[in-house]
Parts: sequence; C-alpha cells; structure tokens
Amino acid sequence: MGVRRPSLPGQAVADRLVVCFSDIEMGAGGVLDDFPHPAFLAGLVRSYSSEAFASVAVDLVFNGDTFDLLKTSVEGAYPVRVTAEVALAKMNAVMAVHAPFFDAVAEVLQGWNRRVFFITGNHDAELVFPEVQALIRERLGDPDGVYFPGYGVAIGDALIEHGSQSDGMFRVPPADPFLMHEGQVMLRQPWGAVALLEVAMPMQAQLHWADRLKPRATVFDHLPELREVLMNAFWTYWTRDYLRDVFGGDPVKQLSWTMFREVLYRFGSQDPDIGLGEVHHARLRRDPRFRVRCIGHHHRPLWWSYADRKLLVTGCFRDEFLVSPDGTIRPEPLPKVYAEIYQRQGRTVRSHLVEIDGPPAQEGAVPSDLASARAVVAGMLGSAEERQEAQRERERLERAEASEPKGS
Repeated sequence: MGVRRPSLPGQAVADRLVVCFSDIEMGAGGVLDDFPHPAFLAGLVRSYSSEAFASVAVDLVFNGDTFDLLKTSVEGAYPVRVTAEVALAKMNAVMAVHAPFFDAVAEVLQGWNRRVFFITGNHDAELVFPEVQALIRERLGDPDGVYFPGYGVAIGDALIEHGSQSDGMFRVPPADPFLMHEGQVMLRQPWGAVALLEVAMPMQAQLHWADRLKPRATVFDHLPELREVLMNAFWTYWTRDYLRDVFGGDPVKQLSWTMFREVLYRFGSQDPDIGLGEVHHARLRRDPRFRVRCIGHHHRPLWWSYADRKLLVTGCFRDEFLVSPDGTIRPEPLPKVYAEIYQRQGRTVRSHLVEIDGPPAQEGAVPSDLASARAVVAGMLGSAEERQEAQRERERLERAEASEPKGS
C-alpha cells in the first residue's frame, strides 16, 4: 500500500486519481457482518494520502453497497417501511463498529485536493435520506469535499455507477426515492429489496455463510437442500404473502409485469446470480462521452473494451469464499478487487483493476465444507407434504409461463 508507482518514459503525467471501491458491505458487527475488517480498510484508505500520491488530487469513490444497511436489523427486526429514524438507527449501528474507517476518511479529507463520494447502492439505499448524509458528514468532521451524488457520478470522462439501477430487481426512480404514507416519509423500496428483507434476512442467523460462497452452482450441487429451502421460502412469499399485502394496500409493495417475469425466470432457471447482461456493453458502444465506465454490484471483476473505451467491473470488497469441486471451502477470503483511474485535465490516461489480499476471515464466517452444513439446512425444510405441494405449484406455473407466446 502506498508504494510509488514507477515512472516510465512517454507516459502522460496524471493530475488526478479516482479510486473506486464497491460492495464493501460494512455491517453492524458479529458473524453476520460481511466485512469485519475496519482497520484493514482504514489502512488502504490512508495509503492514498502517502507521499506516493502527494502530487495528484485524489477522489475516493465508494461506489454503492459501502454499508450493508439492508442486512442491519433494528431492534431485532428488518422493517420494510424505512423512515429517516430507522435509517439513522441502522447507520449508527454500522458506525459504532467501523469507527477506524470513518477516522481514516476524515484524515484523508484534511489533505490537499481530496474528495470523497458515497454513491447509493441497493444495500445502502438509506444514503438518499438527508438525515443520513448529515450524520456521515458530522462523523467525518463536517469537512468540505464529501459528496452524495445519488446512483452515479461523472468525474472527467469517467462515469461511475453502482449498477443496481440496471438490475430490474433493485431499480428505483432516481428522482423519486421516497414515498409518503400516513404522513410519514419512507424509502421507496424496490421489490427485490423488499423480498430480501422479508424472506432472506430472517434466515441470516442460520444461513449467513451461504451468500458468501462462490460459485453458487457448486454450492447447490453439493447442498440441494439449500436450494430447496430458498425456493420454498420465496415461492410461498411471492404466491401468497406478497400478493396478500399488495391487495391489502401495503404502500411499499407493488405489482409490475417486469417483476412477475423476473420472478418466473428465477424460479424457472433456478439461477440466483446477477447477470451482467448486455446493457453496460451497449452503453459503452453507443455513448462516446465516457471513455471509462466503472460499475460494481455484480461481485465478479471484469475488464471489457470497445475501441478506446473501457468497462471496469470492480468485483467486491466484502469477504467471499471459494468452494472447491469436492465441496470443501477454502478458509481464506477471495482477493478483493477495486479500480484506479488516472486522469489529466479530465481525460483518462490510465485505468486498471487492482487485486489485493484481505485479512483472514473471522471465526465462524463459513463452515469448513458444505457437508457439515447439511444438518442445519435440512432442519429448515418443511414437512414432506408441504414440500411436494410447493413443487407441484412451481411446475404448474412454469408450464404456464413456457406456453405463453413470446413477446407478449
């Protein structure tokens, strides 16, 4: 960290460095926290104030899901009606555990020409609340140079977006992130976030490790009981609980054809992962304004080029673990990947992904192998009759969706 970059003949001298981190997912501590390493991140942040970077302006861009407020409970619950009061309670819980990070950011902001951007992601949607922004600014000492640009920011010819706005499960109207209900202002939750809050979050105590494992296909091959637990829980939710609340007038829950088709796809393909899709490639090809686009959200690092333009996907910073073909889980977290974009007078002259090893995992982060988790997962399954009925219902709806004329 902080090592001076070599100077090569003929290379343009940069006057600004943009550093992009995504999907850190700092939680409220304990085994449920996907990034329990505040001191490590603080050291990395401080390294950009070292002598190696003294001659350039530095922008630290925390590109969405910096804070895992989605998985942060309030008095043991995961409310879907998120008011400013609820949002502040979540943010204070994260701040209390990750104080070294905030201390480091505050120190960086005291340096020459340093700025920090907090982009809104689907795990920290609460950043749109002015009250949360004020709390973070106060924690950083109310300095200049702290920005909350919403769902993306353009710096020179680089466009940095979290990526959830291109994901149908988590897209929200960027100009209208709030709704009013019974005199209260609350977060306009996308349907994907609502489902996670009401179905996945209550299972975190037993299954917190499952979401950290890669690749998902290998996990489900060795532990089909986990697939069944999740499928049954979400199936009951979408076909009974969610519809009941929609027709009961719940302001947070809405129906749309896009939502319905995505839910059917997830059940039909049994694919839990986020597809990068063609949308970002198409934008890179047709829009020459931005020579570099940087996104997160997908937790899979990628570098893709078109002519003189580049798409950098930063992977994630939270702890994730590799499952071997035999079902054992490697105890060390996967490398963490972020991006550096060097600019001169607003034009990118160099950009790349940076891969680093993080600290060892905290105890209890993941089991040693998938077989050892089978008993816990199997205990979450319902009765044989309930499981058979759920399977029949899924097959019936999948047949109906498959017989539907294409393009309708």
